[in-house]
Amino acid sequence: MSQLSPGTHIFNAPNGLIFRYTVRGNTTASHDQMVLIQCPGWGIGPRYLQSAFTPLENEYTLVFFHPRGSAGSSRPANSSAMTSFDMAADLELFRQYLNIDRFPAMLGHSHGGTIVLAYAEMFPHHIVTLVLIDHRLLGHDDSSSFMRFREERKGDVRFNEAYHALHTDLPTNDEELKEYMTRIIPIYFFDPQTHVPRYLEAIGDEGYSFWCLEKMRECDRTVAIGKRMIDGLKDVTAATLIIFGGQDCQCTMENAEQTRNLGVHYATVVILDQCGHFPWLEKPDETFIIIKDFLGG
Repeated sequence: MSQLSPGTHIFNAPNGLIFRYTVRGNTTASHDQMVLIQCPGWGIGPRYLQSAFTPLENEYTLVFFHPRGSAGSSRPANSSAMTSFDMAADLELFRQYLNIDRFPAMLGHSHGGTIVLAYAEMFPHHIVTLVLIDHRLLGHDDSSSFMRFREERKGDVRFNEAYHALHTDLPTNDEELKEYMTRIIPIYFFDPQTHVPRYLEAIGDEGYSFWCLEKMRECDRTVAIGKRMIDGLKDVTAATLIIFGGQDCQCTMENAEQTRNLGVHYATVVILDQCGHFPWLEKPDETFIIIKDFLGG
């Protein structure tokens, strides 16, 4: 299938948008060994995920989908069309383009997980397996847990500067967003001194899109969108694995618990201790054993 040859490709969608997607890994694997990896929709791009999931490349064809507005994919004419559900609808057009009946596996980290969860709600008959890693459940407010982590970390020099920057140096453009993320990133880790340098190396010189961050937040943080996600959980039929770092203070493990409790009742939930928002960096062995066992099962 030429659409899944190695490299970065262009997909001209029937909704008028032009998408980029990148194919890596074992491109001679059978079709049921394909994993669609959804990049977050707030403008971070695919690079950090491509380095993250190299342990899957020997067995699987990995397809990294760049969402609307990010990493070379075009922006919608209407900036209000930047919800996670809009991005999930793009994936349905992509499935049709690939001419496959179902995605064998869809994986998303953080907001990428939000998008593939939305897809599993909207198109339950077109996905077999769903892997969510530290995803955000729209409609669930875990701000009290965020504040609890902040209180527990008060006085810890590893986090002081990051928490100070969180609400004092808010970005207004792409360059400021990159600098802002670099300053606050320690918050996302259990052990920032060890793992922040590895994260920054994975990001490299890839830019961020402030426009995507701003518009995605405006669109997703409405009561209606949150209700739509919560109400749709009961429609998910895909075999679902949810992995979370127990010390993720940005997307707390409440998101995992509520995803299961409010609708995806049969989901397998794994909480990794001494681990933050990026399990493949802080708990790589456990993370990939769990993912490979689940996909292979």
